[in-house]
Amino acid sequence: MNSIERKKLRYERRKNKRIEIVETRSKEFADLDKAFCFSKAMYYGDKCCNGVGYKKSTQNFKLHEFTIISNICRDIKTGNYKVGDTYSFVINERGKTRNIDAPHIKDRLVHKILSNEIIEPLYTPHLIYDNGASMKNKGFKFSIKRLNKKLYSWYLKNGLEGYIVLIDFSKFFENCSHDVIRDIHSKYIINKKVIKVIEDYLFIGRGIALGVEIAQREAIIIPNKLDHFIQNRTSIIRYMDDIIFFVNNYNEGKELLDEYKKLSNSISIKINKKKSFIVPININFIYCKWKYKLYKNGRIKCKPCIKTLKRQRLKLKKMKKLKLTYEEIRNTINSFNAYLSLGNTSIYYK
Repeated sequence: MNSIERKKLRYERRKNKRIEIVETRSKEFADLDKAFCFSKAMYYGDKCCNGVGYKKSTQNFKLHEFTIISNICRDIKTGNYKVGDTYSFVINERGKTRNIDAPHIKDRLVHKILSNEIIEPLYTPHLIYDNGASMKNKGFKFSIKRLNKKLYSWYLKNGLEGYIVLIDFSKFFENCSHDVIRDIHSKYIINKKVIKVIEDYLFIGRGIALGVEIAQREAIIIPNKLDHFIQNRTSIIRYMDDIIFFVNNYNEGKELLDEYKKLSNSISIKINKKKSFIVPININFIYCKWKYKLYKNGRIKCKPCIKTLKRQRLKLKKMKKLKLTYEEIRNTINSFNAYLSLGNTSIYYK
């Protein structure tokens, strides 16, 4: 037996071990009877009501909570469930207009159970550590801190030599392929009944809907193949559809970016060409609406984009014109001050 044959055998053993682990995990968590037990459903039912107790639909749900939850658990287990319609509305978030498809509270309860009891434990072990969006004990603050840490580590090793590749997806949720999601489900979930329930609640139109919790979970795993492709070559950070990674020179960045684009096309992800480019590490660059600058002494300047500050000032002026209470304006200021504290800038509002 030569070295090539031994490598093949080792690869097959590792592959079979990975498949065995996935199957074991799927048997443990992809179980509708365990996930939709009455006690867990009651817990997530209370979670659905947090912050929206003033709504009529929430109050009706609370009045008949025991009956509604028991019926949902029974219908899901027997396969007699019916997915409700969503109600659509438009929001303007950070200067972007987004179409939101929000489910009613009954479906939101099902989404929470599927997301937290089935999808999260199945997907999380396969994700890279520096994937920060919609992850427990992570999030936006985690991604900002990791970028600061990696920038400083790069400076200690390479100084100001090197480049940064910034990538952004174009209409990520709208362009998510149902076929790609089905392939992911068949890879990580053995139970076909569980797959059917997830897909019935997930596929409500083109792509996957903003405002649906299980859509957020699926959006994390879809580009996972791309994350591992880059991580095997260099350092990467991803926050949903905003990606950044480090390279030694421009040519290396160009090659990696070209390969990344080809691989993304294979899973139906479109790259935003206007927001995807390669820049030297020693000049200003923007990541997740924060402006970064690495200096000669290793100092990292991190401050919000000017557009963010302008929007906040306009918001405060409008609130003043509407003659809102001092407490409401104070809460908005405190919230924005907490956002500013993520960087190393001073507090703008007092």
